[in-house]
Amino acid sequence: MSIAQDAIAEKLVEPGTAREIRERAGMSQARIAAELDVWPNTVQRWETGVSRPRGGLRLRYARLLAEINDLQPAA
Repeated sequence: MSIAQDAIAEKLVEPGTAREIRERAGMSQARIAAELDVWPNTVQRWETGVSRPRGGLRLRYARLLAEINDLQPAA
């Protein structure tokens, strides 16, 4: 991803947006967690805004959400 794409992807990490993308793709929190090598309850905390991913994990999460979002047909 380019720097501009990474900046756009970062916006997808917002809790409500992240959950919407995951649910629209029909993916479970466990599946997202497995992709990122974290516990499912970690993804749940991110999606509810209780905590936020940090550092490289935040960027990996943003990129994963961007990829999932790009695969979804336009509404």
